[in-house]
Amino acid sequence: MRRTQSVLIVDDSSIIQQTTKLILVNGQFQSANIFCASNASEAIKYCQQQDFDILFLDFNLGFGSTGLQLLERLHHNGLLQHSPLIFILTADDSPAVLMGFSEYQPDDYLVKPLRLNTLKQRLEYSFEQRVINDHAFERYLHSGISGIKAICAKTNSPQSTHSAMITAVAKRLFNQKKPHLDADIEALLTLIQYQEQSLPAQLLLAKLWLRQQKFQALEPLLVKLRRLYPDHLMLLEYSACLALLQNKITQGYDFWLQAHNVSKNNLHRLFGLLWIECHFHNHSAMQQHLREAISYLRHSVWDKPCYHAFIIWLQLQHSDKKSLPIERLWRTISQQKTITKNERPFIYLLQAWQYLDSDNTLNAYKSYIAALDMIQQTSPEHHSFEFDAIALCISNRLAMTRHQITCYQRLQHNLNQHSNEPHSIIKNMWLETMQPTSSNQDDEKYRYALRLVKQKYYIEAGQAILQLWPHYRFDEVLARCLVELSSRGYVDGDPQHQLWIKEARWTFESQEFKPDWYLKLKTQYRSLQRPLY
Repeated sequence: MRRTQSVLIVDDSSIIQQTTKLILVNGQFQSANIFCASNASEAIKYCQQQDFDILFLDFNLGFGSTGLQLLERLHHNGLLQHSPLIFILTADDSPAVLMGFSEYQPDDYLVKPLRLNTLKQRLEYSFEQRVINDHAFERYLHSGISGIKAICAKTNSPQSTHSAMITAVAKRLFNQKKPHLDADIEALLTLIQYQEQSLPAQLLLAKLWLRQQKFQALEPLLVKLRRLYPDHLMLLEYSACLALLQNKITQGYDFWLQAHNVSKNNLHRLFGLLWIECHFHNHSAMQQHLREAISYLRHSVWDKPCYHAFIIWLQLQHSDKKSLPIERLWRTISQQKTITKNERPFIYLLQAWQYLDSDNTLNAYKSYIAALDMIQQTSPEHHSFEFDAIALCISNRLAMTRHQITCYQRLQHNLNQHSNEPHSIIKNMWLETMQPTSSNQDDEKYRYALRLVKQKYYIEAGQAILQLWPHYRFDEVLARCLVELSSRGYVDGDPQHQLWIKEARWTFESQEFKPDWYLKLKTQYRSLQRPLY
């Protein structure tokens, strides 16, 4: 069997690669089936090309990348669904490192320097348990839970072996994400509970009840387990999710914060903390967490433009970096010399925010529109919740009601797609504070102003549009009416009104290809030829 098994060794040290390979060859593995990768990129390419039976992952892969980030990426990309054996190689066996990996449940940890006897013993144990697990799963498929009970009754294996076997079968069923299997999963895990207080089984049961939202059963189980394992990462994560799904935001934040202090590598959890801190304006905690997010972002699955933008957006609101050039802040996070086409919409969006901070409304509008135009040209995956959230805030500051409504509706749709996720609960809480204030009465006034224009009551129309403008700034329909009416002398010279007319002109002046009607009007009226700056 071992001669046919494929192995991938991921380590930046060629010495460790060769040593591990030699030990495996001595253990009856075929040399041709053993592959070595020196970094995460090579490892991902190998895993995309074939399914490996066994993975050996080093913790420190060099160039700032870690085995934990690689494991996260492999899970995120669906490259481990065949459930290979996973061994973590590390010279750092500190609780923070081991706990960080525990969220992905590797089969074992091997502390460097590797020793032949130790590695052989660990491999033997893991192989034997895997054979038992595979046999049990086949019996379950043939005979159901009664087949599992029969195995336990016939063999004299230790109770811990039975427990690991049953948990492995339950986990395979859980990963299929088929609701009709939930009853069998619960029955299997309950079977262990009667025989042995197995933490892996109880954790899987907690995960099942969390997915089923059986909160009444889940809460006492988590309370009991936290007394026994107060700093266990998965218990804290499940406790946070339970609290957040019940809208107990402060309690969820506290559990997440405790989990983060145990292991700082989980950026999904860290972004959740940042969203809560953003909502409650907890600036001091946010500063620390922003620094941590930047340090862990590179090489992770979250190393994407939308998360870069989210971090910089928070920096612009709550740090001493708010006056630094956006491109400089961006390169600090991305660690790239050039800015790609997919990143450019986020740059424009953040520049619009920065322009608003300096009261440069016209350039803020221009950058905002440029961001919207460019995001439409990129692939749908780049049109993220973070982009729309920042766009919503900018359109709110610019009082662009129609844009606010559009962004708000897109964000609502996004959250409705993931309504039962803790992060969606947090983001929805934030979104509720950003609901546009437009009313049916405002819309009626909008339509009334346009009727006045159509009926050629130009002075009355000008007055009605000026009243609407503070709520519908840069609206192209109102802007055209205002430009035409003002150039023909139907709008008074009030300084505030002249400022709004300037904004109406800028709606078209800022466009790379200006409308024909505007260019024609501009040749007729000298007032439209005056520079806006």
